[in-house]
Amino acid sequence: MKNLKRIQAKLCFGALIIFGFTSCEQKKEKTPVTEPEPMEVKAPEQIVTVTQAKIMYDAYGERRVGLIENYENELAPEKKFDVARFGYYDYKTIKEYMNYIEQEAKKANVEISSLRFYFSNYPDKKTFEDGREIKHPKQNSFFIIPAVKDRNDREYGFYIREEDDGKNVPVLLTDNLEPKKDGAMDKMQSGESKSEASFMPSASPTPFYARNKSLVLNEANMVPPPYHED
Repeated sequence: MKNLKRIQAKLCFGALIIFGFTSCEQKKEKTPVTEPEPMEVKAPEQIVTVTQAKIMYDAYGERRVGLIENYENELAPEKKFDVARFGYYDYKTIKEYMNYIEQEAKKANVEISSLRFYFSNYPDKKTFEDGREIKHPKQNSFFIIPAVKDRNDREYGFYIREEDDGKNVPVLLTDNLEPKKDGAMDKMQSGESKSEASFMPSASPTPFYARNKSLVLNEANMVPPPYHED
């Protein structure tokens, strides 16, 4: 009888040990992995106060808006012209654009050094030469183009040219968006001078887009007055 009790006691003790070990293992499995907290991002030095932004906004209204409106209204007095005061892209578009230009720069083995925001003005017509609609005729706008530095640390906007062998080559642009031309070609470029085709061809744009990739982001949603008041 005593032996039976001893055996039962040993079995109970063993069961407790096994149960406790299993419970600990289950707890270990269920313990979530703690993700490290992301580091706080510091504000860039270029951040200005809302007050400063308002001062600059008002200065543009005082020094530029009237001149532009008078000029456009003199050309077409039958229709009042309102000057655009801002443009915008949705956040998703900006993220896609950044990913795209980084991808294309990597293919061309260059590193983007900056983004240029060019002031621009839509022509007074309904479409461009390639048939693309002009949504805001005569209206001010802006477009974005990435830039790279050459070996002399001089910065240029650029687009990508695809060679016959599939190699992607950066074509550098001057500040006024003309292909950079010199006798020896730029060290960042390769191929013969025939590759230096115009960035904005006067003929049909098909040859240009067949071999070249533009990195210019345009067609922001431009907002002229009246504004929506909250």
